Amino acid sequence: MMEWNDLRLVLELARAGSLSGAARVLGVNHGTVSRQLARLEARSGRRFFERLPDGVRPTVEGAAVATRAEAMEAEALALDLELAARAEDGGVLRVTVPPLVADRAFAEDIALWRAEHPRVELHILGDNRILDLHRREADVALRVSHAPADSLWGRKITEQRAGIYASPEFINRYRAALAGEGALPVVGFSAWPQPVAQSIRERFPNAALAVLCDDMMAADSLVRQGVGLTRMPCFMEADGLVRVPGTPLYPYMPIWALTHPDLRAAPLVSGFLRLIARRFSDRASHYLGQE
Repeated sequence: MMEWNDLRLVLELARAGSLSGAARVLGVNHGTVSRQLARLEARSGRRFFERLPDGVRPTVEGAAVATRAEAMEAEALALDLELAARAEDGGVLRVTVPPLVADRAFAEDIALWRAEHPRVELHILGDNRILDLHRREADVALRVSHAPADSLWGRKITEQRAGIYASPEFINRYRAALAGEGALPVVGFSAWPQPVAQSIRERFPNAALAVLCDDMMAADSLVRQGVGLTRMPCFMEADGLVRVPGTPLYPYMPIWALTHPDLRAAPLVSGFLRLIARRFSDRASHYLGQE
């Protein structure tokens, strides 16, 4: 008889199509998944996956197991949501938030909420990945987006703007480049359509890529060290950065507070959403910047 761990292994392999993809979801390494699958197939006397050069493909038996496992997972998640919706105090509340948004102001929000709910075990999941609220990877999500998923329930809690920022030392050192004389170093971000943001290029045609980052926290550190200027959300301006003189503010993606529709009336979730929405709205200037 197959246990749930066996069923989940087959399900995640079928979803990911590779050992490494399933390993990331299961929180183990590639070799562990390979060994678990080999043991399962040996014990059951069946082959659940075909090994391919670029991954794995379910056999007929593997597809059947994955289908049943998915149905069992859906039932378990539905029960989990039902129980969570009934909880009034105590238990666990999981909140996923992009690391950049989890700044000092957000920490103050959490401290206030914790003082009112000392019996609740609060998990803050600082992750840039979009965690799946439908699979209870989190109960509440703060997301920076123009259009979050229609299947979630929640509201926009603040608009945002971005600016072009640098350290004061950088501005003094590159006054001539800021006036158009010589190359102007820029810290680029790989998530932008171009290594140097179009808004920077339009204002400074002499902009030259100094460093390309795939993480805004790393870009922020480099800008603070005077490696280059960059465009970033206004709330990151504090503690040693200044907006480059003569540059405007730009529209940026708003922040949303979201949950699964079945949890919208759960006391813990609804209470947390109300507090967060009020706190973010009250400090809107933190995210919109000053003209």
